[in-house]
Amino acid sequence: MGQGEDQEAGGRRRRVTVPADRDAPGASSGGDDAAVTRAAGLRVVYCGGCNPHIDRGALANELETAPVFARPGSVVYLSGCPRACASGHQLATDDPAAAVVAGAQVDGVQVPAAQIAAAVSAKLKE
Repeated sequence: MGQGEDQEAGGRRRRVTVPADRDAPGASSGGDDAAVTRAAGLRVVYCGGCNPHIDRGALANELETAPVFARPGSVVYLSGCPRACASGHQLATDDPAAAVVAGAQVDGVQVPAAQIAAAVSAKLKE
């Protein structure tokens, strides 16, 4: 798992996971849209965790350990509830290298909790 760092955003602190080794096996570099990187290269931005409707830690662990492929530089904004604090209260993004999880929603679409990781994976490899 990567190292964490705190960032200030709009007066609120949020935790960002930074990949420990960007040159790990399975990682791909370059700006080619078709290039992919293993899930270990995902950057995960967490909300403050004040009102979790989902288990953010378990979801992040599933994303980091599953054999998921994503575009280089992909980021998951992981908020425990529909307020979407990790993404600055944006419920969705058009960025193909980013996914917003806000409670049981992925980019504004309600998803069963057990399928959130799969929905994020599908979004990031589109």
